[in-house]
Amino acid sequence: MTSFHSGECSFSLTGNLASFSGFGLSRPLRVMAIGDTHISLDDERGVPFRENSRRMAGFSPDAATWFLKTLEKAGKEKYDLILIAGDLVSFPSEAGIEFAVRALNDTGIPWLYTAGNHDWHYEGLPGTETALREEWTRRRLLPLYQGHEPLAYSVSRNGLEILMIDNSTNEILPEQLAFFREKAASGASLLLVMHVPVYVPGRDIFFSCGNPDWRAENDPYWQIERRPRWPENGHSETTMTFWRELFSLKRPPVILAGHTHQFSLDSFRGVIQLVTPRNSAGEYLELRFS
Repeated sequence: MTSFHSGECSFSLTGNLASFSGFGLSRPLRVMAIGDTHISLDDERGVPFRENSRRMAGFSPDAATWFLKTLEKAGKEKYDLILIAGDLVSFPSEAGIEFAVRALNDTGIPWLYTAGNHDWHYEGLPGTETALREEWTRRRLLPLYQGHEPLAYSVSRNGLEILMIDNSTNEILPEQLAFFREKAASGASLLLVMHVPVYVPGRDIFFSCGNPDWRAENDPYWQIERRPRWPENGHSETTMTFWRELFSLKRPPVILAGHTHQFSLDSFRGVIQLVTPRNSAGEYLELRFS
């Protein structure tokens, strides 16, 4: 068991259960957090993109089964909310997305989603990551957002403000920074959900949002994933400004991320960051706010 205390707020971790208190909620909130399911279902509609989906199609053959088992548990135990921290699918097939939306809706539990880098990525297609994300979000991923703005949106639950920000290109855009500033200025208790973990001193390059070492020479997978290489000069100033402001808030948020396929916990300048284990093997986190 791990515990932290900061002022009137406290945090403890036992197994895959993360418990928070002192956040000023109107009533308790129990959340199931899922990341990196990597569903790879496809059908005849995906035939024109088979060459682009072939590598990831074999990545997690049992993912859909594990996803259903995880959601069955959420339904039986009557969670209040399900959070999806990206890479729900391994590529943006219509069959995979339809399956996921139907399964989530069948739980009867409210759910929120933000994208991971694989959700919108057909490997080998030309274009920048920003442009490809925009194209395939609009073409395929919109049902997962349930009418919300894909790049950034927020939902309040029991007094907890949940911010869903898409940093799946490893970067933060100016409009996302403005959104974050507005929500942070409200003084509400914040849970920030993104796919890519933010950099914390001591962590490696896969905690890449705001990482000072994020640049072309340290990009190990650009050829394997058939995508543009990271920039020579690293992050945009907007991303680095976001990182600095995130870790300077008087009321630090809780961050939920995915991407690494391995559970981790960090505490830096009062900010707690939890990274979900891989749901492609049936793993998940439970967050309890009391």
